[in-house]
Amino acid sequence: MKGTRIEKLLLLKVIDGDTVKVELEGKRESLRLLSLDTEESRGGGHKPVTNAGKMASAWAKQWFGTDPEGIPEKDIWVDIEFDTADPVTTCLEKHRGNYGRLLCYVHKNGDNYNLKAIRNGWSPYFIKYGRSRLYNDEFLQAETSAQAGTMGIWDDTVNAGGKSRDYEHLLPWWHMRGTLVENFRTRGVAAGVKSVRLDYQELVAAAKAGQQVTVFCDLQGGIQHWTGDGAVIFAGSPRHKFNLWVPDRYSKTGCGILRFIHNRYAGHGRGYIYVSGPAGLYRDKPQIILESPDQLSDLPPGRD
Repeated sequence: MKGTRIEKLLLLKVIDGDTVKVELEGKRESLRLLSLDTEESRGGGHKPVTNAGKMASAWAKQWFGTDPEGIPEKDIWVDIEFDTADPVTTCLEKHRGNYGRLLCYVHKNGDNYNLKAIRNGWSPYFIKYGRSRLYNDEFLQAETSAQAGTMGIWDDTVNAGGKSRDYEHLLPWWHMRGTLVENFRTRGVAAGVKSVRLDYQELVAAAKAGQQVTVFCDLQGGIQHWTGDGAVIFAGSPRHKFNLWVPDRYSKTGCGILRFIHNRYAGHGRGYIYVSGPAGLYRDKPQIILESPDQLSDLPPGRD
């Protein structure tokens, strides 16, 4: 399978090892590079800044051919590739992450940067949000090779004496989540389940019509907001807003639902869940009201 490509885009800036900016249709677009999660090179987030993150950022800038600040000194052209073969307009709408960045692979002079970053040990094969549809085997082999050769992040001396990431615990968790996404792609989609990110406009339309839906969403963040006697679970993202509402958090049923979500799905739990119920709108945002634990399932409809 080949993904949809947009060729010869002007590279504007390399931000770090997994984020670059290009010019697309006359606008600046930020690309979050698929299957990569390089360590941090700059502060401001919840992840630690590491020596490996700084080295990955420097390596990326060298690979693309920019100056140390990530700015090209001459025109640099790249191709981007999406993880499906949908029309370009569909890809530009659906292949966007939580903050609106395009999710894609990037190629320069025929070389796949995402693959090279994993092969050189600057990123694990990042499957927390799903495996690559196009390059799964290549990425697995590249990660295996980098680990066996103790390259980059797999070399304990790279971050020695400083902060580091706990891959011993992260990798199994990512693998579990990647398996859940794969199950959705094969079984959930066939059962008519909606994805918050990929099917957001369809979800909004269903909410306007008050239709019964099943939604595949991520509850990793747990319960984020308490309002009066109720509780709000943000099951979408800043770009794709979708909430679950528990109207009575003090009732036996409400307490049970919230405890179940906290213990099984939040934090480093499963995260992904199938939620069923009539969709509605609250302040123009789609939501489902949770009134029974039966609305929550690890499996798509018809697979209990």
